[in-house]
Amino acid sequence: MAKAVTFNVTVRDAVGNVSVADARGAIDEPPIIDHVIIDPPVVPSGGLARVTVVARDPENDALTFEIRASEGTLEATTEPNVFLWRAP
Repeated sequence: MAKAVTFNVTVRDAVGNVSVADARGAIDEPPIIDHVIIDPPVVPSGGLARVTVVARDPENDALTFEIRASEGTLEATTEPNVFLWRAP
């Protein structure tokens, strides 16, 4: 859930008149990656592993996923948080 922020605003003019108002805002928190599952965790050269990213957003905003590997190739699946990794 977004963190609430309260602003207390005071405005004065040159003759000393004052207006006061309160305003509220919120801080949108970043998504949280709970864990990454690589199944199987060890594959032979040319083998395939399923990489699943388990993540959530505190405000329930929609998530998009991006993944990179230092070696091998990755391809998306029909599930936005699941990728297939082929070992080199």
